[in-house]
Amino acid sequence: MMHASYARAGAPAQVEVRPSRFDERRAIGDILMRSEIFGRADAECVDAMFLETWQSPPREDHYRWLSCWRDGRMIGFACYGPESLTDRTWDLFWICVVPEARGKGAGRALMVAVESQVRQAGGRLMVIYTSSTPKYAPARRLYERAGFVCVAVVPDYYAEGDDLNIYWKRL
Repeated sequence: MMHASYARAGAPAQVEVRPSRFDERRAIGDILMRSEIFGRADAECVDAMFLETWQSPPREDHYRWLSCWRDGRMIGFACYGPESLTDRTWDLFWICVVPEARGKGAGRALMVAVESQVRQAGGRLMVIYTSSTPKYAPARRLYERAGFVCVAVVPDYYAEGDDLNIYWKRL
């Protein structure tokens, strides 16, 4: 079982990243809604994915969840998993940190933990799909700082003027 602590230079306190538990379902939904980025439809999607993880028999291709904690409080989460019909390609489906924890190492700690878990599972590549809108700029910077490269843009994918950016990284 993965259990790790991470600290960034200048960060006020270490963060702890560990596998999420079923009883953290409500906290994950709250983090998403407080994010100032995601909306109700996103929260419903995350909740459905979360429930599917625990209400189905365990499978190799299931979603994986990590929670990020600081000072006894959950401040972020990530959801990732293997992409079906590929040779060891994994997707980062969701990563979210509460606004007051941004820029303090939580997102980076989640990215490091996800990559570590994917490598341990034999992952070869990681892919992230994200929006081109300004509110997603901090997430895109996080991905780029973690070594991901934007390899494709699909114009107007999400809506008029909201392109799909596809990020890729070889592990």
